[in-house]
Amino acid sequence: MEDIILFGCGEHARMVIDNIEQQGKFRIFGLLSNDEDEIGIRVAGYEVIGKDEDIESILVKHKQIVGYFLGIGNMQVREKLAVWLAQNIELPAVNIIHPTAIVSRSAMFGTGNLFEAYTKLANDTHIGNHCIINSFTAVNHDQTVGDNVLIAGGVSLAGCSIGSNSIIADGASVGFKVSIGRDCIVGDGAVVTKDIPDNVIVYGNPAKVIRKNRTESTSEFMS
Repeated sequence: MEDIILFGCGEHARMVIDNIEQQGKFRIFGLLSNDEDEIGIRVAGYEVIGKDEDIESILVKHKQIVGYFLGIGNMQVREKLAVWLAQNIELPAVNIIHPTAIVSRSAMFGTGNLFEAYTKLANDTHIGNHCIINSFTAVNHDQTVGDNVLIAGGVSLAGCSIGSNSIIADGASVGFKVSIGRDCIVGDGAVVTKDIPDNVIVYGNPAKVIRKNRTESTSEFMS
């Protein structure tokens, strides 16, 4: 197995650790956290060996590390960290694909993605980078998903596209050829029957816009 670094040490990181272990392709060299008080603790048997910005010095000392994964649940933090890593670190993000996931041979996806147990990517789907697709969710054929998208468990997707940095919560349903914009949140159990614009939160059946989502754009992760 090859060594990787995992960013994060919270609840989301523990879920990622389970999937990494079950995939059986990578060995976790250590965890990184932005909280100095967490350095030295162990999470699911793995030590927090430094802060996020220590990645550069760690890679100098440990050249056997082949990649990293974002085990961070906060989508805005994930987005900023992914941007910073792409600009500053020559280390690829790895894909974590659970052995029970069904991935069509014509599906295409980038790097840093997590496909959990019993997920399905149908033919000619296109998934970006750093996306999370939780268990018992199917992405129907010919759909496009942007970067840093979270699709929770039990979601039915028959739509056209989902923009970057969006969240589709548990049990939601997205209708045929429907598009969802960037920076959106589709609430639990929502039924989306028409296109959703950028940067909104929607709930209900049929889903309706409740309010705007984000008020600030992506900034530099580290000053």
